[in-house]
Formats: sequence, structure tokens, C-alpha cells
Amino acid sequence: MIASFLNKPLSDDVISRVAEQCTFCGMKKNAASFSVPLPTKDGESVLFRKGVVGDWKNYFTPEMNERFAREVLHKLTETGLEFDFEIS
Repeated sequence: MIASFLNKPLSDDVISRVAEQCTFCGMKKNAASFSVPLPTKDGESVLFRKGVVGDWKNYFTPEMNERFAREVLHKLTETGLEFDFEIS
């Protein structure tokens, strides 16, 4: 639909490749293309993770957690949003 809107016709093969490359698995295979400097405890930059609640503990140092609470959560206190970082 996007290619049609842009008046850029694509073959079914190209559409299939684009669709595959846009899946989580496809993007993870080509993670270097999605590089964002998100340092972890071991210094590695990771963009694609497991998507498991609470897994952040494997990536945040205590200092990172304190900074997150101080800078991010503080700014969100009056929004009415509630955050649950653990599944009970």
C-alpha cells in the first residue's frame, strides 16, 4: 500500500523481503542497522532484547536505575501514568 501510494511499484519478491526484514527476527539478524547506543552493565549496546518484564535488571546497574528513577520517573509523576516493573 505504501509503495502504491508513493507510486513505486514493487515485485511480490521485494515486498516479501521487506516484510521479512521488518519482523523482529529479521531485524535482530541485521541488528547493526538499528544501532543505538544503549550501554548495559557489560558495556555492550543492545537494542533487541527478550521482551520479558523485569529483564531490565540484567541491563541496568544500580546507578542506572537510580538515574532512571531520578530523571525519568520524576518527570512522569504528575501524568497519572502508573508503571509496574514486575509481574506479581
